[in-house]
Amino acid sequence: MRKKFFSIFFSLLILLTQGCRDQSNVITIVASPNPHAELLYALTREADELGLKLRIIPIDDYRVPNRMLLDKQIDANYFQHQEFLQDEISRYKCSEDVSVLLGIHLEPMGLYSSKYSSLTDLQNRDQLIIAVPIDRTNEKRALDLLVTSQLVSYTKLRGIDVTAKDVKGFEGKNVKIVEIAAPLLVSSMPDVDAVVIPGNFAISAGLSPKNNSLMLEDVEGSCYTNVVVVRKEDIDKEKIIKLKKLLSSKLVREFFEANYGGDILVSKGENLYLR
Repeated sequence: MRKKFFSIFFSLLILLTQGCRDQSNVITIVASPNPHAELLYALTREADELGLKLRIIPIDDYRVPNRMLLDKQIDANYFQHQEFLQDEISRYKCSEDVSVLLGIHLEPMGLYSSKYSSLTDLQNRDQLIIAVPIDRTNEKRALDLLVTSQLVSYTKLRGIDVTAKDVKGFEGKNVKIVEIAAPLLVSSMPDVDAVVIPGNFAISAGLSPKNNSLMLEDVEGSCYTNVVVVRKEDIDKEKIIKLKKLLSSKLVREFFEANYGGDILVSKGENLYLR
């Protein structure tokens, strides 16, 4: 943990002391390594053409980027979907401090198994052990997928606060739900019958949501679009406006189509707002 902290600290220190003193055209942005930071790196030339310098900090710890944004260590972050952001806003009580700049893409959550080749195979089993993400928003999302897959059913509905304790096996099945930190889900596959994995972790591990999953969540009208978040006080700054223009371009769609095919869905470009 200490090594991770110092790694992040020194990365920030280097980035924030590099380059020219004029920061008016510099965007320091924290992003998940894949595909978020990967997209940003691919757009650096186009950013330069807009007079914008991107300083990208890849971080895979979900609890760091919003705190960094609120503390004014960075200008923006790009790692989270809308529901996770809502949870963070409640946690930090910062609804007046942050703003969604725009939605970029959606990574479908999928059901995977190294032991069974189809959803029907899973449905035919009387006993199952299934791993899901332990963080609140993704656990609700995973349980919804298992309900849709007819592997479990809800015993009670508690909104986003629903947990594994609130489900039971579908039609009398003996289903045990194991809650695991999202980065460890892929490595848990040999130890369980099935795993529900967020799209970015599946893709980073070489899995294809489109081709390798037994079931994908319904993305129609999804509230899980990944968003770029900035401070409200900065929303009208020229460099933030340029960032929005950059990320609204057709280059974003072209990047995802070329590199991920149908595994990542691109936002239609509509503005997204906090509830």
